[in-house]
Amino acid sequence: MEISREQRMTRLVFAVSFVITSIMLAVLAVKIPLKSNIAACCASAIVLVAGTVIINGFAGRRRRLLQFLLVISVLNLAIVAPEAILRLTGFRHESGIQFGYPRPYQFAVFEPHEKLFWRFPPSEPEINSYGFRSPEVIEPKPEGSFRILFLGNSCTYQGHPSKVEEILREDNPAIECLNFATPGYTTHQGRIIVESWLGEISPDLLVVSFGWNDRWLAYGSVDAEKQVPVSKSRTTAIVGRVYAKWRLLQFFRKILSPVLGSNELLDVQRVPPDQFRLNLTEIGRACSKRGIPVIFATEPSSHPSHGVPDYVVESKYALSKESSLELLRRYNDIVREVVHEYGDWHLVDLDALISGRSDVRDMFTGDGLHFSDRGLEHIADIESRFIKEHFLGD
Repeated sequence: MEISREQRMTRLVFAVSFVITSIMLAVLAVKIPLKSNIAACCASAIVLVAGTVIINGFAGRRRRLLQFLLVISVLNLAIVAPEAILRLTGFRHESGIQFGYPRPYQFAVFEPHEKLFWRFPPSEPEINSYGFRSPEVIEPKPEGSFRILFLGNSCTYQGHPSKVEEILREDNPAIECLNFATPGYTTHQGRIIVESWLGEISPDLLVVSFGWNDRWLAYGSVDAEKQVPVSKSRTTAIVGRVYAKWRLLQFFRKILSPVLGSNELLDVQRVPPDQFRLNLTEIGRACSKRGIPVIFATEPSSHPSHGVPDYVVESKYALSKESSLELLRRYNDIVREVVHEYGDWHLVDLDALISGRSDVRDMFTGDGLHFSDRGLEHIADIESRFIKEHFLGD
């Protein structure tokens, strides 16, 4: 069967379009072997073969089919190919409220909150009514129980408070440890938790450990000045998820930043040093007013001994490795100074106890800030011994 000129032109455009995208997607699948990238590569190859067969077997004057395939080819080159290029280059431009962590696309696992910015949805399994991955708070507090409330970021969220509870319960079954730590939280959220719910929760002891997210670079504004639009609209949620995954939309959003407004990286920390000091002080004062003792813990790391990983700068958490180390020391020093200034508060200097150990690398995962299983056991042992000695006695 003779192929018309219109068929030949359509076949050429179609083949060029999908060959280009198939190659790009194949490279993307090799570089970033996610299931979605592999599936997209396979789909593009299948469409290439199927479309070519359809065009070659075309009969009659049904021009609409050829026109449809031509439009598909153009859209493929205009949308899929640029999307693949942007993903290959690692381009991302996220709008809305932004932090070093979590990124906007990671907010899918959280629920927006007007004051805390985000929390876990209370409707999810293992999440209590306050929005934290911790047992439900029994109110009023059972008579004779000793309730310990932990505040912190992802390092505390990893779970050593539950290990502290296990150790302390060997001698006192009435011990109760609540873990209100959440990934990405700073002293800004810790202060809000204390000011909002300390009276309701009625802990007998508060353990506070912040710093990593406080000293990461801010986007758009510092935490104290941020406002989170809280919308329960299903349409808004869907649009947000689409935008978070579609790099081409993000590219156009970046181009239009001068008109729509930007959320650019700032040369300032999410919680600057003076605000970090104030937040810690206000947390301590709120506890002192209620007669609740408080422990402030510094944050240890393997970075001083084994160097700052590349991802810290690549992810734009810090401007340089040197500045990251300097801020690690500075923020830990602020914790020490706050405790020293207010003599009624207690210090567990995890930085001094762990960061200089010869086996410090074994205490952390590869990022040098989150704890390994061994590290979690060691942290739990240090904190439980301190609590026994200073608050539980015999």
